[in-house]
Amino acid sequence: MSKKCSVRSLSDSALAELANLLVSTISYVQYAPDVNLDINIVMVELNEYLTQAGATSNIYQDLLRVILSSDYLEANMRFTCLQMLLNCGVTFLVTEVFPFSYYEKILQVIAAQGAGLRVLNIKGIWVKEEHMHYMYDIVKRCKHLVKLYVPYIANDQLLEEISKSCTRLQILDISGETDITEIGIDYLAKGVCAQSLTVVDVGMPGEENICYSDIALILERCPHVETLSTYSFVGASLKFIYDNIDDRFKCRLKYVHDTGTDETTLQVIMQTCPRLETLYLDSPKMGSLRALHTRTLRKLKIYKFAVGELLPLLERPIGRNLRHLTMIKGTGNLELGKLARLCPSLIDLDCYMVDSLSYAHTQGRFQQLEGLEILSSDFMTSSLKSFLCNCTDLKRLAVDTVEFTDEDIIGIFVHHDFKVLEDIWFTLAPELTVQAVELLMDSCPELQSVGQLTGWSLTPDDLALIRGLLKSGNSSLVLTPNGFIA
Repeated sequence: MSKKCSVRSLSDSALAELANLLVSTISYVQYAPDVNLDINIVMVELNEYLTQAGATSNIYQDLLRVILSSDYLEANMRFTCLQMLLNCGVTFLVTEVFPFSYYEKILQVIAAQGAGLRVLNIKGIWVKEEHMHYMYDIVKRCKHLVKLYVPYIANDQLLEEISKSCTRLQILDISGETDITEIGIDYLAKGVCAQSLTVVDVGMPGEENICYSDIALILERCPHVETLSTYSFVGASLKFIYDNIDDRFKCRLKYVHDTGTDETTLQVIMQTCPRLETLYLDSPKMGSLRALHTRTLRKLKIYKFAVGELLPLLERPIGRNLRHLTMIKGTGNLELGKLARLCPSLIDLDCYMVDSLSYAHTQGRFQQLEGLEILSSDFMTSSLKSFLCNCTDLKRLAVDTVEFTDEDIIGIFVHHDFKVLEDIWFTLAPELTVQAVELLMDSCPELQSVGQLTGWSLTPDDLALIRGLLKSGNSSLVLTPNGFIA
């Protein structure tokens, strides 16, 4: 039987109780018809109560996290709590999503009260041009920032302020459609944080809204940068440096995403990135993969490729060292037994829109595979069953369409020990009934979620029955009627 629901920790219960106390007190003051108190005075008194009770900075921080992320509290209540709880001892703040009418007030509060922040994430606040001066003030006053997340709103002046004030900044998210130009990138690359930056999220995936030569400035002048995770043309930036500035250039990039990569560009990536661990190749040119020589690569993601070109590459040491492999839009047949022999250390395997998959157990089996996802890829039912029977260490399994019957579930999951399987996902399984759910519950002791049950042969009464059994047994198993595995 699946695992039981865990008991809520004492700290979580106490935090929720305290948050409810604060919210209910403020709500009473603001909305009770017989109360006429100044909310500002009440907030001061509540803060005095917290101080006298011994509330630490971490408690203030956790209260803000719980209240601001609540789906049930109105924006006015969340903002009032932000006003009341944010102080110089709080080091971590995620604003979450607010209506536009609150943007200016929230920025004012952060600028006035957030001097101690080390991590600031305002992804839910879409700052307009007329309010950007508050962002400049925040950056000037929050001098201890280590992580700053300001996607979709950055401009050259903001980068200038960051370059002057944020001496400790390590992670900067300025991704999305922005007004950043070479001027702003130059400020950042020459600024006080140039030696501390390790992660810069810039640009939009798949779109060259920032020129590769501008990104080259970051790579050249920020020597500790390890990833430009949202920029899709890193190879072109590296090649620009190699061709025009320094043909012996080396960087610390651990993640590279490149688009339309040709053989020469891939050679430059290999030469300039000796610490490369993760590589995403989007639509590489035919014949370019033969330039991929590295022993450090652990994750490979490839989009629009020929299976016949990939497999010879994996016969090199790169295949033996891979831990994660994601393949999207592959042409040709991929024999998973051969892949298991070439990549024996794979932990995660994702196959999306691969022409065809096959499996011959005589070729080999994965010894360490924990995650498997197969979507929109032709895979014969008999081969899929054989493959799964040889992957009993799986923790996560997702296949969009299966023709399994309840008897097949017995043959796979009952007759073989899937002792660590946590999530199972069949988007369309028209032959599976409520019996299949019961079999999975009984035979997979770590099972946490089963879906997508709207694609199975279950009636609403079946679902109600299973959910009743789960609730009565205090089971933590989640039955998902639709959506996706997180």
